[in-house]
Amino acid sequence: MLNEYGDIGPDTERRVRQVMKEMNYYPSSLARRLVKKRSYLFQLLLFSVEGLHHPFFYEVTCGITDEVEKAGYDLLLGVKDSDDRRWRDSLKRCYESKVEGIIVMGTLPGPELFEEIRAGGIPTVFIDIPYEGPRATYVTSDNVRGARMATEHLISLGHRKIAFLDGYNLHFSDELLLEKDPSGSKDLPDARILLQGISEARLAGYKEALNAHDISFNTDLILYGDYTKAGAKETVRSMLRDHADVTAIFAISDVMAIGAMQAVRESGGRVPADVAVIGYDDIESASYVRPALSTVKQHGEEMGRSAVRQVLKLIGNPGKTPEKVTLPVELVVRESCGALPGQ
Repeated sequence: MLNEYGDIGPDTERRVRQVMKEMNYYPSSLARRLVKKRSYLFQLLLFSVEGLHHPFFYEVTCGITDEVEKAGYDLLLGVKDSDDRRWRDSLKRCYESKVEGIIVMGTLPGPELFEEIRAGGIPTVFIDIPYEGPRATYVTSDNVRGARMATEHLISLGHRKIAFLDGYNLHFSDELLLEKDPSGSKDLPDARILLQGISEARLAGYKEALNAHDISFNTDLILYGDYTKAGAKETVRSMLRDHADVTAIFAISDVMAIGAMQAVRESGGRVPADVAVIGYDDIESASYVRPALSTVKQHGEEMGRSAVRQVLKLIGNPGKTPEKVTLPVELVVRESCGALPGQ
């Protein structure tokens, strides 16, 4: 019964479980693994300076943990900075531990990670990284649509000088990509898109909105905040000095949006009277800051749960073509975006 062979009747099963409860007996997970010759292990690889201190990654991880536990698996967690070259050791431990599935999220160290994942053959799901392979796929939200909604909301309020606050400046040259992938086996534009992930998609949505309203795209208004409050504050302060005509900021994460609001206030401005700010993610603190942050909501916990379900499908159907998943987003209007005078 404990090994789920299905050869025990329901009445017998109930009696056995009652005795187990009375004796406070729990079956050994190690014994189950030995009998079934399976590890029942998942590996989460998170590439982030802040790790689980980042609110959105924490939310996604909660969804992953819940779904992994529900499926009867255990979760191994590896957190690395994207500059930490020891990620290969984490993958090596995956192989040594006979991990059955891998989930990857964050800012990746380079295109060689995709080759390692492909070569390893372990079912893998990436979160917000558009990679597809024979045993790999990805889960994301509709980033292009979300970014377009955020930008069009600002435009509807009369804003035309809208800064785009990105994360890392990962616009690799062809030479750098070849240095990271000496074999040259990778299509360089594809590798670039994979490494920039959500940044590329959200920038595309921003550009679509500008174009739809005949607003010229200005590369000087692309800022980089390293996905941190401190990084956002520094770059926004500089932008406010150099581009005093900017009236709105679209940040591709709420963490950076909150940093941008702090920079506006510390520079003597007001949000939203002088500069409107909108974010992305709808982390818990977005509704607590003042003014409350307008943002694009993506469902982090559901993203995590969906990633686990996709890995389980890959485990259970080795020959099936992996399917990507795109989750919907929604605009959340609060207090941080105001109309320009006269609008």
